[in-house]
Amino acid sequence: MNTRNDTSADPSPSTAIQVDHRTMLDTIEKIWPQIAPIQGARLRDAIRSIPEAEWRTRPRILLALAASHRSVGSTSRSAALPWFRAVQKNIQADPTSDLDVRAGYLIHLAATQRSLGSLHASKENLERARTMIEGDESLEISKRISLSASFSLQLGLVRIHLGAFDEALFALSLAEGLADEHLSTAEKVECLSALAFVNFLLGDFPVAEEQADLAEQHAEGTDLFRSTFAALAHITRFMLAVDQADATTELGQLIGDLRVCTAGSDWEPQAVFAEALARYDRGAFIETLDLLGRVARLLAPFVGEVLVSSASDIHRAETMRMLGEVEQARRLSAALTPSQHHVTCPASIQALSHFTVGDPQAALDVLADCLELGDLHSTRSMAQVYAITAAAQNDLDNPVASNIAFDRALLVAATHGTTWPFQTLPGEVVDRLLARAAARVQSPIVAALVERLHGTPHEDTQPLADPLSDRELVIVRHLATGATLSQIGAELFISVNTVKSHVRSIYRKLSATNRREAITRANQLGLTEER
Repeated sequence: MNTRNDTSADPSPSTAIQVDHRTMLDTIEKIWPQIAPIQGARLRDAIRSIPEAEWRTRPRILLALAASHRSVGSTSRSAALPWFRAVQKNIQADPTSDLDVRAGYLIHLAATQRSLGSLHASKENLERARTMIEGDESLEISKRISLSASFSLQLGLVRIHLGAFDEALFALSLAEGLADEHLSTAEKVECLSALAFVNFLLGDFPVAEEQADLAEQHAEGTDLFRSTFAALAHITRFMLAVDQADATTELGQLIGDLRVCTAGSDWEPQAVFAEALARYDRGAFIETLDLLGRVARLLAPFVGEVLVSSASDIHRAETMRMLGEVEQARRLSAALTPSQHHVTCPASIQALSHFTVGDPQAALDVLADCLELGDLHSTRSMAQVYAITAAAQNDLDNPVASNIAFDRALLVAATHGTTWPFQTLPGEVVDRLLARAAARVQSPIVAALVERLHGTPHEDTQPLADPLSDRELVIVRHLATGATLSQIGAELFISVNTVKSHVRSIYRKLSATNRREAITRANQLGLTEER
């Protein structure tokens, strides 16, 4: 029979608690990268439940506390800065700290600095982290690859802000390739959202939609898709809906998601800019200018040349042109330069200003760089470049060059499912170009677009071959008031999906591709008047 060894003493309660605390802290050090972005507040509570003396000299715990302030539901990212200073002091006290501590500190600090608009400081710290990762082989290779994946993601996000799209795409693609084994769930969602946004800006709409959907799939079961980590996916979806004038997309819901995910973040200016584009598309030009002014105010704390700043300036010039301030629009746009691949491109606004005042050759001159760039130009705006070129060549009595340019505009627009490039030209000019395009042999996708665009006459409107039903008449009158699909459904006691079905039918019958075209056509036919 075993007997008790009287010479051994039971551990004191305080010793047992310390052991439990050490075990808990050891566990947190291993798993915090997955937990901090999703359960930041709970992570902080768990650490603070342990006496500070037991973790104040553990830099990984301090780093976890710092990173937890960039989590779902966090309201103040600047609250992370004191914790980063504590990590830095620990590293200075022990310069031989492991690579994951030293490089991880720089990467997470850079992420917080980016979220606060300090883009240059963020980029500098990422470059320091890169040097460490590439020059220090003391850490096992799997952990170094994980650091490289996180580094590439953050570098890609900074490069998006700065308009370096090729470099951003390279860094983000590298991070995505390593994501399954080396990125946290939050980082995967952030990476896919960023890839969606870059592909949208470059004009690859199908890939952008696919990446946004993948981001949502990875976020399933968490609140990540309602957080800043998914901000760029929501911005992408919203801008796709605006560019493609999707009749069945509820912009009101998309705006709500946009505001929730970007509030107080570095992506909020981009979200407000997206809202400005939607207001412009509805013809609400004064509201557009008001939102663009808000973009400028939100960008005030940013340090660095931010992409959305130049995009906002370009759109301000275009809005002034639409308000009849052609000379002011030309002055505003003349001071601007295009970004990489002309993702933001003032040339179209300058060209439209010249064309409006009757100088088609000057319009062609300012578009020369865009046309020379060709396939390397962002296809998202290339349809407008070709459309303006066609109009200018037509005015210069160059019908062959005009026809070629217009057919290219139609093909790009049809491929992207958009009609907005033609709405920026005078209606009578578009009608002449469409009449000639209709007489040429076109591919089915282009022929369908020509029919839609040419099927909305500006004068002498003919009765509808397929009249609107009584229910459709009611709905089109609600559309004319600016009501959302949800509001229409609530008013008529029908589901949003039923409203969408009616709206699709209305658009088909009116040969319209968006709400503005539908309302214009309905007004011409007198369908918006109560009888």
